[in-house]
Amino acid sequence: MPTEGQKKLLEELKNSFTRALPEGRITSGDYARTGCHLEVRMSDAGMRRIAREMKERRFHLETITAVDFPDSFELVYLYSTYYQDFCRVIARILISKEASPVSVSSIYPGACWLEREIYDFFGIRFTEHPDLRRILNPDNADYFPLLKTFGKTKLTEEIDDILC
Repeated sequence: MPTEGQKKLLEELKNSFTRALPEGRITSGDYARTGCHLEVRMSDAGMRRIAREMKERRFHLETITAVDFPDSFELVYLYSTYYQDFCRVIARILISKEASPVSVSSIYPGACWLEREIYDFFGIRFTEHPDLRRILNPDNADYFPLLKTFGKTKLTEEIDDILC
């Protein structure tokens, strides 16, 4: 059950997001079931607008991840605040497989590492990213291991030959 402070903050966020993202879909979340108080679904054009709004309201960026669907990706941004009352917001952006979403690292500098990890494991290239290169996999890797299409590659076959 949300506190009075959470209810007020959530109402302010809903109103603000509705004005900033007329194309977005904003729904209340069931924190006990989903771990989020508010869910925002939008196009990649609204990604930076949401990030700026969250920064202004003293939310921090907990994490960014991606989900690989057969014909698209979904980027998932998780924001939370403890400033007045605890509140967690999830923002979901559906993008095509060929899309290059805009980096939010200019708003949240910690996003640099998270976006590099998404590139490293999914192959999603963020535009305006200051240092988009692999973070965990070898620089010469010819694969992205969290793609549903991931299978044998030249490098993994060489590793199998060495190990087996």
